[in-house]
Amino acid sequence: MEENITRLQEGSRGAWMGIIGNLGLAALKGIAGVVAGSTAMVADAFHSLADLTGSVIVLVAFRFANLPADQCHPYGHGKAESLAAALVGMLLVFIGAGVGWSALKGIWAGTEAVPGLIALYMAIISIVIKEGMFQYKIRLGKKLRSPALIASAWEHRSDAYTSVAALMGIGGARLGYPIMDPLAGAVVSLAVIKIGIDIGREGIAQLMDRVPEQAVLAQLEDLAASVEGVEGVQKIWVRSMGSYLLVDITIAVRGTATVREGHDVAVAVRDAIRRHHKDVLRVFVHVDPT
Repeated sequence: MEENITRLQEGSRGAWMGIIGNLGLAALKGIAGVVAGSTAMVADAFHSLADLTGSVIVLVAFRFANLPADQCHPYGHGKAESLAAALVGMLLVFIGAGVGWSALKGIWAGTEAVPGLIALYMAIISIVIKEGMFQYKIRLGKKLRSPALIASAWEHRSDAYTSVAALMGIGGARLGYPIMDPLAGAVVSLAVIKIGIDIGREGIAQLMDRVPEQAVLAQLEDLAASVEGVEGVQKIWVRSMGSYLLVDITIAVRGTATVREGHDVAVAVRDAIRRHHKDVLRVFVHVDPT
């Protein structure tokens, strides 16, 4: 219980950091983009707004995912984090498409305007802040084994990428190539869409109970097989529940074993798996006679 409370506090702190940081950056980028007349910086501001929305989704999902199991949700609410990751990915795809459309219109119309210097400085500031937010949240997400926080971290990294593209576009425009500004906006949109697809695909895969890596399955099977009284491991299924794993395993015991003996072997298998894998929430062991 205490571990869940600590996890909730740390995860919520990370989500709030994203909300506050994105809100401030979106406002500053928007102002700088309008004042400087930079299409790329305005596009970058919209990306930060998408980041802000994503951080709110992550905060709500993280709090919901850490609610205790109940009668209607006996396995807990962990899949809320996977759902949040899928939603964040979809949000990035839609925002990227909007940014791309705006940039293409700018390229088609052509421009002679040269962005102001303030946009250049804002792009540099954004890169530094966003990369710092990514490093903080990716470490936190891995520590808490949170799909939602990891997705949010990559959202920050995508925003840093868009700021790099904006910096190149603004710099190119100031060097005498105004078309570089909307071109950078187009590059930004492609980067955002690609990251959104990757994040969304991972979240959907978790929602559809994709099995973990084969190395994890092999390790669990070896653990079960090493328990005294286990004659063999017949089947093993593993699925994710947010940051945790649920394991269903069928073991074989000698045919002459009593019900009590078979039960004791099953308990030993369950305890061995949970002892070696802290991310396993529950283990269901079915016993068959040899």
